[in-house]
Amino acid sequence: MHYAPHSVSVGGVRAEGKATGEVVADTHGGPRRPELSNWGRFGADDELGTLNLITPAAVLRGAGCIRTGTTFPLNLPLDQPRHRQIGRPALEKVALRRNHVYKGMVLNDDCVVLPTQGSTQWDALSHCGLVEDGVDGVFYNGAGLDSVDERGYAHRNSIDALAQRGITGRGVLLDVARHVAGGADRPLPPDHVIDEPELLATAAAQGVRIEPGDVVCVRTGWTEAYLAAASDAVREAMVLATDARVPGISPDLAPLAHRQGWGAVATDNIAVEAGPLPTDSSRSAHIRMMRNLGLPFGELFWFADLAAAAAADERWTFLFVAVPLRIPGGIGSPANAIAVR
Repeated sequence: MHYAPHSVSVGGVRAEGKATGEVVADTHGGPRRPELSNWGRFGADDELGTLNLITPAAVLRGAGCIRTGTTFPLNLPLDQPRHRQIGRPALEKVALRRNHVYKGMVLNDDCVVLPTQGSTQWDALSHCGLVEDGVDGVFYNGAGLDSVDERGYAHRNSIDALAQRGITGRGVLLDVARHVAGGADRPLPPDHVIDEPELLATAAAQGVRIEPGDVVCVRTGWTEAYLAAASDAVREAMVLATDARVPGISPDLAPLAHRQGWGAVATDNIAVEAGPLPTDSSRSAHIRMMRNLGLPFGELFWFADLAAAAAADERWTFLFVAVPLRIPGGIGSPANAIAVR
């Protein structure tokens, strides 16, 4: 996503914001912030957002879900999808040493060049912001445009803040695709938008309840549909067409995520929310949930194998473990995620 730079006014009196809702001032006269937000909740300098809700007790709750010790990697290959938005390049693997003899050993060594948000990945909280009338700040917790320097290094809300914490707790798979299909293993239609009643109905049908600090994993079936598409032209259109329709969550799930205390959200589509994104960015989930709530977004996850196992024994919770790469000033990272059942 791309936002052109603007100037931001700081300070001032109570003001009305754009479509994100009323803007409120801190009770002690502090910065103005979106009404439905976590700005200041975890401290003025917080960079973890809702990961603060993944307490040691929440991690232990996740560990308690392990019954068989079976593991399910949740990542696509780093070269998938091959079609990528906003100019993100393909994975490039370079051999630094090929069968090189050194002190009697035969060595192979390589390096990769990759977009940190090109495959299964986490967005840093510096990934998405909004210049908004009456709000003192652009990114989560009031960080301004100057928090990302001219070289693209984030000095607040970077991915290394999340990496140092890790994203580990109880994962809850909400298999909306299977629920909508009446138990069949079918992806959601391209224009499907998951709203609050549908998400709650899926949870109820599965017999699960979201607890504060849970990592909410929403399955749409999109990654499976992409990989199974009949041709490369079809796959390209699924991602890069101007009006590409992608099933995903509604931005109106923000109050539910706030009320239930989601620790993070991961989906198997390209943007968490349904695509295309709204013309009014203030109405997007990237703003209402990531920027306002500080809710980390995980995109392009692979849930097919986990979903099949969960449906077989009707057990939808697991230990979720993800360790983003500790990239100083980074805006995103490969997910490095696994489910343990």
